[in-house]
Amino acid sequence: MSHKSLIKVGVSFAAFAGFALFSNQTKASMYPSSSQPSSDMVDLSSYQGNLTASDYQNLASNGVKAVTIKATEGTGYTNPYLAQQVKYAQQAGLSINFYHFVHFTSQSTAIAEAQNFINAVQQVTTSKNVVMVADFESSELGSLSKSTNNANLAAFDQTLNSAGYSKTDLYTMSSWLGVKIDTNAQNKGWIANWPYSPTGNKYPNANAWQWASDYRFPGSSVDLDVSKLTNDYYLGSVGDSSNSSNDTSNNTDSGSGNDGTAVIVPGPSEPTNQYSASRSQSVKLIWRTSMKSHAFYTTKGARYSKHLGTRYDYNKNLPNVTWYTDAHEKLYKKNTGKYAIYYHVRSNDNAHGGWIWRGYLTSGVNPNQK
Repeated sequence: MSHKSLIKVGVSFAAFAGFALFSNQTKASMYPSSSQPSSDMVDLSSYQGNLTASDYQNLASNGVKAVTIKATEGTGYTNPYLAQQVKYAQQAGLSINFYHFVHFTSQSTAIAEAQNFINAVQQVTTSKNVVMVADFESSELGSLSKSTNNANLAAFDQTLNSAGYSKTDLYTMSSWLGVKIDTNAQNKGWIANWPYSPTGNKYPNANAWQWASDYRFPGSSVDLDVSKLTNDYYLGSVGDSSNSSNDTSNNTDSGSGNDGTAVIVPGPSEPTNQYSASRSQSVKLIWRTSMKSHAFYTTKGARYSKHLGTRYDYNKNLPNVTWYTDAHEKLYKKNTGKYAIYYHVRSNDNAHGGWIWRGYLTSGVNPNQK
């Protein structure tokens, strides 16, 4: 939603996960394993707008049954690739569902956002047998009480129901569940929780569990948010595409981002929803967790920081270093409304270390390492 947008698939993350909300630059990926949960569903936003029809066929060939596509955000944004993504998913025989990235803080804005969601979905399919998901992860929602959020979500869902969409659901991170928002009989939940080594079924009473934001399917060159379905709620709809005029645009998906500004935080620790006080006004730490050691070197213009706050100059000062990862975290940037993944890295000689935006990293040992 890895947006986590997600993303926020929130991944994610945006998440907590945001929905497929990160730049698809070269980075550590999670590859299939027999011990992992099933990869029944992926979520997509404009950041996956470059996927081709054959990519969707590849998803289906690898066991994916459904996609949930970002349609809208707030009251004014529509995914410019929505029609194209629906078309390709339909051609691949995948069940199609939609999500809306929520910003509403009142019942009136919830109704307005729901109408934006409805309008966009009606442009790409006549089917009402789709799941309409509220992607509930934006930081302003965290400042509201659970009762207020529940009431606002109820107004959002009622607007969808009145338009003929009876299947709704709630996507949120596990740390907010029961604290900032509740599931209910209508919204059993699509819960984001990304363990280091995912196995089994973490949320058997929910509709779905998003268990990774960096899953790499065989035959694919991009990482995707992936979820296990616990029932058939998200299955059964292959919508009739009714409008393909919105296939492309210069709009950007504001639910996620690839801002490369380094943010200095304390060293890695157990996953947490807390963040250092010095940064809490501008950045929220969504999660932090350990990861396996992977080798990277930095691209031109990379920025990285020591724990104590001394920023190294740009990559020109450390052109021959191989960096090794030991942790990663997802940050929500309050000033931009975007998400970013940072890796904690140490140099090959252990002389340097800090956090770096993963988009600056190229996989492999530095060919110039001395």
